[in-house]
Amino acid sequence: MAHLIRQMGHILMATTELQDSATDLSDIVGLRVTRRDADAIYLSSNERQYEVVYRRGDKPGVLAIGLEAMDAAAVDEAQRRVQAAGFRILDDRSSLPGIARAFRFATPFGPVFEIHTPVPRTMSARYIGTANRPRRLEHVNVRVADMPGFRDFLTDALGMKISDRTGNDELIWFRAWDGFHHTIAAGRGGNLHHYAFDAHSLEDLSGIADNLTVKGRTLLWGLGRHGAGDNIFSYYRDPNGCAVETSVGLARIENDELYEPRVWDLQTSLVRNLWGVPSPAEFNAAGIPYLADD
Repeated sequence: MAHLIRQMGHILMATTELQDSATDLSDIVGLRVTRRDADAIYLSSNERQYEVVYRRGDKPGVLAIGLEAMDAAAVDEAQRRVQAAGFRILDDRSSLPGIARAFRFATPFGPVFEIHTPVPRTMSARYIGTANRPRRLEHVNVRVADMPGFRDFLTDALGMKISDRTGNDELIWFRAWDGFHHTIAAGRGGNLHHYAFDAHSLEDLSGIADNLTVKGRTLLWGLGRHGAGDNIFSYYRDPNGCAVETSVGLARIENDELYEPRVWDLQTSLVRNLWGVPSPAEFNAAGIPYLADD
């Protein structure tokens, strides 16, 4: 099946602490503010006009997960498939600026998704900020109750492909056209557990840990190396309660057509951390709820 999704697009989150949320992401990870509206702040780590958007709300939560489509025709095809599957279309345009073609829809799994043409690349790739600014928004990790249904939705309606999974589909990792091991990771539950950034080097992960120390905070988990994706990781908790991952060296699938997904045993393998240190309770409890963006 041909890919419809090119890469991770953006994440739109509600927060009661608009300025504090944006400042924290800038201070800790190194994104810059690219735009401000009356009730929203936009941030990016590269040429894109935005990757993370905070919108003022009554409670923290994720309003929409944006996936960047191959082109306008891919957006149209995705909308046709989503409608055929019976999902509710919320809007046939983006709620964010600069996007030529998009649609947003609700899912029975919890998250609202927006499939869109590329976010404009009009910003300078270089900017003044912390030295550990990342390359890009890398992926999101969602928790859903119906893992088989969510798996079929991503593969059938959106054309994403499975890179790895556990034997009973407790955890599944999905990739887009760009070949990075996962754009969406999924597990069982009912919230957005974390969003992740692609760092340049291990020194950047060290810098993030130091930045947290200056603010009187610590990492949630890490350093470690994921089995699925083979990336070195660290996590911390943002002001809204969501985990934020920064990682180095996420695997890239070189032959999309010939690649066979690996199957891990959740209980006996080290799929979560090849270095063996298990995730602490505070990490497992992190996350923010899905909110309606209609």
